[in-house]
Amino acid sequence: MLCALLLALASVAKGGNVDTPSGYINTRAANVSLAPSVDRLAAGLHIGVDYYPTQWPGFMWESDIAAMRNLNISYVRLNEFDWAVIEPTEGVYNFTALDTTLDLLGKYGLKAIIGTPTASPPNWLTEKYDVAFVDVTNSTYVFGSRRYYSFSSFDYREQSQKITRVLAERYGSNPNVAAWQIDNELGCHNTIRSYDHNAIIRFRSWLQKKYGTVEAMNAAQGRVFWSNQYASFDDVLPPYHEVYTTNNLYTLDWYTFSSDMVIEFAQEQAAIIRQYAPSQALTTNLQMLFTDFDAYKFAREVGIDIAYFDEYPLAGPSDFSWLTESQLAATLRTGLPDLQAFTHAVYRGVAGAAYGQTSGPLGVMEMEPGVLNWNTYRVSPWEGMVRLWTLETYAASGDVVSYFRWRQVPYAQEQTLSGLHISDGSQDEGFFEVQEVAFNDLPILRDELAVTNGSQQVTHEPQADIALIFDYASVWTWAIEPYSGSWDVLSSSYSGGVLSNIDLVYGFYSALRRLGLSIDVVGAEQNLSGYKMLVVPSIPIMPDVLNTALASYTDGPVVFGPRTAALTANYSYAPGIQPAAGAVRDRLPMRVTRIETPPSYANSSISYAGTNYSITAWEEWVSCSRGNASSNATVTSGSPHRQGKAAACASISQENGKQWHYLGFNPPADFLTAYLGDVAAAAGVIALTGKVASKDADLGETLRLLRRGNLLWAFNYGTESVAAPDVDANAKVIIGEQGDIPAAGVVVWKLAR
Repeated sequence: MLCALLLALASVAKGGNVDTPSGYINTRAANVSLAPSVDRLAAGLHIGVDYYPTQWPGFMWESDIAAMRNLNISYVRLNEFDWAVIEPTEGVYNFTALDTTLDLLGKYGLKAIIGTPTASPPNWLTEKYDVAFVDVTNSTYVFGSRRYYSFSSFDYREQSQKITRVLAERYGSNPNVAAWQIDNELGCHNTIRSYDHNAIIRFRSWLQKKYGTVEAMNAAQGRVFWSNQYASFDDVLPPYHEVYTTNNLYTLDWYTFSSDMVIEFAQEQAAIIRQYAPSQALTTNLQMLFTDFDAYKFAREVGIDIAYFDEYPLAGPSDFSWLTESQLAATLRTGLPDLQAFTHAVYRGVAGAAYGQTSGPLGVMEMEPGVLNWNTYRVSPWEGMVRLWTLETYAASGDVVSYFRWRQVPYAQEQTLSGLHISDGSQDEGFFEVQEVAFNDLPILRDELAVTNGSQQVTHEPQADIALIFDYASVWTWAIEPYSGSWDVLSSSYSGGVLSNIDLVYGFYSALRRLGLSIDVVGAEQNLSGYKMLVVPSIPIMPDVLNTALASYTDGPVVFGPRTAALTANYSYAPGIQPAAGAVRDRLPMRVTRIETPPSYANSSISYAGTNYSITAWEEWVSCSRGNASSNATVTSGSPHRQGKAAACASISQENGKQWHYLGFNPPADFLTAYLGDVAAAAGVIALTGKVASKDADLGETLRLLRRGNLLWAFNYGTESVAAPDVDANAKVIIGEQGDIPAAGVVVWKLAR
């Protein structure tokens, strides 16, 4: 069967060739607006699927698309890996497959999301042009697999613009096209930072633009240390292949530059699409826990209309080294109970950055329907979890969930990755859960969330009570100097670090979720006014815009995690001991004089409200005073060498409930739930259940809540039933049943108010 299938595919690739289109657009001269608009997006709640018709014989396409229509699918993402199909040789184009597919989608009332196919350049391009990716070990990637190009390549920028223009000119006014996806999973497989000679040329220009003179760069980076001054920008190389640790600020510059190259690359495609497809939406598929480029800056400068991301929950637990074996076992088939919601919140905020708001339109481009093909251990989702993950997206104000993929492919690299159908065409387990969503859940949700009776417009949750501030540069700052681990010359980084920025961010977010609170995740440049409480898990280098916003914030308490405001803008320790000059130092009299990263056997601990908690991985020496001013020690150390000394401080100058707090240690989950519960309660924050926040309202390990409009949603991430939360007696169950919530179960209540 496989041989016949491949022969059929070869015949599909044949078709009418057309002449080379005119030259590609000069995006800088086009004067095209990249501004996003919700008017480009269809109203309502939708499901979609990822489909690769060129991987299947043409006689299957119409029946596939008819079946998609019968499943109430609205959107089909395609084409992101078809460059060699569309342009088999340079300048010769074959649109037969894409034209046919779009016609079929139109026939059955579906809309396409076209992916620009630049994630996998064709062989003729890599042979002729200088596009190769070079990794940190100075190894050059060759043709094959995907993502083997450098974002900095001058040749590749030109070629990517050409193919984007060809597609946008042809399909930019096609009524069967709803949106465009730029590239695919930008930077996946550690391909953001390329060390090729094109990147070096661009990096030198980037540094010159930032610093002006090489002397200014040497001074800012502290290159007098170890006599590492550069004589000229022309001598600068990326931070790799050095004998020992690389300069901190220089490495942060490299990470920032590499992020900027991704944004420039996407901007160039976006400008072309905006010119030729002004009424079609623009997006890309972002990734869970992917932090190698600044997605907030990306959204602002590329101007995406909606933030899509790829949701693979069973891949998540492996990202956190601190999970115990029992926690890994409990989440093996369900995913972490807060990771999906955290990602929803991050990308809702990323979309908001595009619009100059705190939140914006959200969707999932690739939802996991079954077994993954890249995990160390490859297991099936617990029955019901595909439906739960889907409904959780809608609860988080997402409007579209697309599943990867329509049918499992029987050959090549992803043949063990599940789809909605097995390769023989029979329905896989995930299909039936999607069917339940499509025919049972979505009709109810569309009616209940409609802005007005009969309207396709659905309500979105307004600004949350709490803002958790997340910053990509802080992830990089922690990685560059994690205060633990050992230096690896080949990777030019520390390996074996015991604590990361993401560990802290996830810990704070998870604790707030256990308390049943409403949380936005926003970037450092987004508006903080109106939030009843701010949480800053760790931002070592405080951006100027955030410092200004914090200085004027008076709406509620602020809780800072360890290492916040520890460094100056030049990645140097603050004169006069941290925190560095700015709002934190001004509003919260305290000092940090030493940092330790103790192992678990050091028996470090802290005490709060009469309870002791073990801590590990990060412990600061904190003093709750600076100069003549002082603050309250809210947490004390129980570590053998610091018994009774301050471990956390809270300001005393603000009115009750609006204090600023600093935690100088890696906070364990139970402690965070208690501490943040008390802070939220003092601020009068109301939980999603309608009751005042309280540490005694801890939802536990597996039960989580979300709210959208007047609907309250409960999700059980456990494999055993749990008691339902205490909700208003007048609330009406519209999805699920009264009583205990079953394993992988979802209950939705319509609230009376």
